[in-house]
Amino acid sequence: MKSVRPEEGPISVLHVDDDEAFLRLTRTSLAEIDPDLRIEQTTDPTAVLDRVDEGTVDCVVSDHQMPALTGVDLLRRIRTEYPDLPFVLFTGQGSETVASEAITAGVTDYVSKGGGLEGFELLANRVRGAVEQRRVEEALAATRKGYEKLLETAPDAILVVDAETGVLLEVNTAAEELFGRPREELQGLHQTKLHPADEREYYERIFAEHADSRDIIHEKRKIVVVDADGNEIPVEISAAPFDLNDQRLVQAIFRDLRER
Repeated sequence: MKSVRPEEGPISVLHVDDDEAFLRLTRTSLAEIDPDLRIEQTTDPTAVLDRVDEGTVDCVVSDHQMPALTGVDLLRRIRTEYPDLPFVLFTGQGSETVASEAITAGVTDYVSKGGGLEGFELLANRVRGAVEQRRVEEALAATRKGYEKLLETAPDAILVVDAETGVLLEVNTAAEELFGRPREELQGLHQTKLHPADEREYYERIFAEHADSRDIIHEKRKIVVVDADGNEIPVEISAAPFDLNDQRLVQAIFRDLRER
């Protein structure tokens, strides 16, 4: 599987604070630290949700103690509509109670005001880290959606197996038809149980070879699987190992040879 690269480009930050002088200082400081941060600012926390609804904000940075709405209250409002939008609480009125409430409400990060330029550098790093993490997750989700569609439309049986444990994680409709079992029964099954019981050690060795390889393997040895009724079915196997989210997986394509 190809590596997933998140969308790159400027990061749109919506910063809310009731102190206009501090807003100006923050804008100037962040522009020097990270020019890719596009800062939009407001003193009105009640207007933030409408701005977020426009769909172009990558991260909200908010003070906590504001006259119209606290930062934690704003966070709660945003989380009802946007559970994954990065939200950084940037405040000088922090306390353990505020931090605890923010964490409970789903804050992405918590940065204390102060510390001069180092404090703004920390804020810039936390904002960039949060947005890049979200972009990676969105890219992975999009890749997975496309992969699942490809899986389901494939004419051959496809199985995704944990390379370390040998347990089936995903199967497609064609696999259900080949083995005569629903996917709920196949998923969680050890891969050796797809083969004749007296030959499982042999298939354990073959799988280990596939899992340790870095290339696509077209298995030329005789391969037999067993369906739900105990019928032996000759198949041709192509296997490709890949890494996803630090997990080693093997994708195996089983082609039914009975009609050949």
